[in-house]
Amino acid sequence: MDRDSANATRLRVNRISLIQQIDTRELIPKLIRTNIISADHDVQYINRGTSRIDRARRLIDCLLGEENENVNRPVNWYLLFRSILLENPSVYTDLVRVLDTTRIQTPDVNNCKSSQAFTDQPNSSQSDEHQESNKQDSFDQTEEQQMNNSKKINNIQNQIKNIQFDRYAMNKILIEGSFQKVIDNLTFNSQIPERLFTQLKHSTNAYDREQLLSEQKVFDNMRRIELFINLMKEEKSLSNQNIFDTQVVDLLFNDPVHQHHFYKYFFSLSLVYGIHYDQQFTQAYRNLLDKQNNVLTAIDNGFLLYHFLYNYGRFELCQEIIESIVQSLTKLVKNHDQKSIIWTYLFRGCCALIQAHNQSFQIQEAWTRIEAANEIADSLNAAGIEIANDEYGWLYTAITQTAYEDANFDACIQYSYKGLKLVDKNNHSLIVDLLCSLTQGLTAKWVMNKAQETAVMAVQYAGKYCGRNSPKYIHALQQLLQYSNEFIQDQSSVELAQYTLDRAQTVYGYESLTVAHCHRALSKSLINFASLTQSRRNIKYPLFEEDIIYYQNTSITDLPPSSSTYIHHAYEAYRMAQDWFGVDSRIQLFPFKMTLAHALQAHVAANFSNKQNTHFEDAIELLNDCLSIARNIFGSMSFKVAQIHRLQSATYLSNKMYNEAEEELQTCLQIYKLCLPPNSFHYLVTKASLGLIYKQKGDYEQALMLFQDISESLDTKTQSFRWINMVLESLIECHSHIEARTNEDSPRIKSAADKVRSELYEWRRANMKRINILNLIHQEPTRSLEQFVQDLTKFQQTTDRLHTLIHIQQKVPTRITPIKIHQET
Repeated sequence: MDRDSANATRLRVNRISLIQQIDTRELIPKLIRTNIISADHDVQYINRGTSRIDRARRLIDCLLGEENENVNRPVNWYLLFRSILLENPSVYTDLVRVLDTTRIQTPDVNNCKSSQAFTDQPNSSQSDEHQESNKQDSFDQTEEQQMNNSKKINNIQNQIKNIQFDRYAMNKILIEGSFQKVIDNLTFNSQIPERLFTQLKHSTNAYDREQLLSEQKVFDNMRRIELFINLMKEEKSLSNQNIFDTQVVDLLFNDPVHQHHFYKYFFSLSLVYGIHYDQQFTQAYRNLLDKQNNVLTAIDNGFLLYHFLYNYGRFELCQEIIESIVQSLTKLVKNHDQKSIIWTYLFRGCCALIQAHNQSFQIQEAWTRIEAANEIADSLNAAGIEIANDEYGWLYTAITQTAYEDANFDACIQYSYKGLKLVDKNNHSLIVDLLCSLTQGLTAKWVMNKAQETAVMAVQYAGKYCGRNSPKYIHALQQLLQYSNEFIQDQSSVELAQYTLDRAQTVYGYESLTVAHCHRALSKSLINFASLTQSRRNIKYPLFEEDIIYYQNTSITDLPPSSSTYIHHAYEAYRMAQDWFGVDSRIQLFPFKMTLAHALQAHVAANFSNKQNTHFEDAIELLNDCLSIARNIFGSMSFKVAQIHRLQSATYLSNKMYNEAEEELQTCLQIYKLCLPPNSFHYLVTKASLGLIYKQKGDYEQALMLFQDISESLDTKTQSFRWINMVLESLIECHSHIEARTNEDSPRIKSAADKVRSELYEWRRANMKRINILNLIHQEPTRSLEQFVQDLTKFQQTTDRLHTLIHIQQKVPTRITPIKIHQET
């Protein structure tokens, strides 16, 4: 059974209750707004009802698709419908509770179909060959393997030695001990992702075939977990047992490299059948802590469960688990002999809570936990107890993310560097995380060349040591893509984004949070490329006798991508995030709303359809909501708030509302003055955007002043940012218009314009050839990690000296010329 069928079943089972309770007058406008029903056909059909009950019945028919002709209905229509009901909790809370608790009938175990919860849609009948292959891999276990998978349970009434799965029928379980019993009425709902398995089976890549083998083993283990949980519910002798008292949890935790293969089944069971194993494991662990006499024996399993759920994306459950652990450990500190072990666990708990706070944008709480972790580390060091380097590496990784979200990019770079210096060189997963954090910091600081080196190193390192079917490889690709979207912005960025999305869909096999973020990145790549193509086509050639084209990996005849493409990926990311966090989770949906607003703004700017006013209004509504969220989380004068004002300005400018656009940019610049240095590239780019507004309004004198100020702060001989081309072209255009207005030859203006033309010519010639990063990701690293860290140390030392020099020169009151910003030293 797929997701859509399961949700339709919920409505059919509760059809009478729905018809009796829902108010069509209240729901219809909201259902039209969310595109669940059509404003013409569906509404007319509903309004033909002769009574309130009849209209409610017709509305349910539309939801079930019996009369619905809306082909563009969202995939997550049921989730949106449920959210609309909860907007009136006093009326519909009980109805929603009934819908949520409706039990969906289990499909035939021997005829499992793939679920639409997986990304490898659509459903297709499984071939006989593939069925037999899966059965053979699933059931043909040796006796030794069966014994290794047995579950030992301590029961008050009966001492059960093990629980063994039948060799030939997975829905039969033999309980052995003081009694023997075969339970043959157990079923499981986990479904084979048929298309994913077929894709991996026919792939020519060795790492895909390796993934198929691990996927088959994980599917068998998932069935064992599900059958065992059902057994504990139905067998009275096991009713008092906790799953963490058994060995079934080993199936989840013993192989951390392939844990992500379980996630697709957890997600499908939750989405289709309302079976939330993540919540069940969390509650079982909390019960274990409450009843366990020796808490320390349960702590390790708690951290294993935390890592499993954190990588799954259930951050709120992660926070619950670690807070329970911290509370239990705090009670033991005063009256326990092994205080050093307890404090070490508390240190790890702080690291975990920092990560959980980061994911919920609880930045202040994260900094508080960082202080607590440092205090614990200092106390342990004073007592002569050393914390392992990898534990410090975990702390530094968490701090880098806090610093990045708080726009403290220098701290992000510094802690990434510290972590790389001390981490165990065999801890490849942590090394990749630190390299990715360093890439984020360098990209945000616009240290272009070093960011490229680090991003490529992260991808190559992850590919070599973690494998191309590893989540860490996807994580590294995402950071390289972020760099490419910031600085490259050509066809190769789009190709890299598509490759990253395809790889993520294969590695995860379902609509994970990572896949959603890959859709976001692809949307941005397409927007950048469309904007670049459009602006290139509008340039008047030639500016010089010998024209230099610096737009690499594109041709002059390239057409910009269709706006429907990047809007589609933005909507897909937003829909997946709604599935994960819920429709009303404003904070967690914040980055996805920003991406969707950006796509709508780009659509309005391109003027692709006559619906641009609707898209403009939707974009402004999203941005106003994001602005409210950012002010509450980060503060009204924060970097994040400034970014929203900048996007709002671009949205107003797309609709030719120049005064509103200028006002938003002025607000953005005021915030940047407070939270960024005056030579920050973010500040300069925003000033350039303001110059473009003045230029479009015809105020060339004001625009000229801004562009001249920006150009004096640039070093075009060493910097290759694409927006430098826009600054210099705008400067030439301003000079030309001012000269034309004077109606006379002005040697001074001509001389200034010629100087800029010469500078632009040299800059274009120097930046004609750009590296296609897509060609680098499949290569081996050219340097070892030790060599990379050594080079990074030299770079960090030189950067520190440069910052000191700039700080000293800025204090000199008689400084005449502004300091050039150097991307690299």
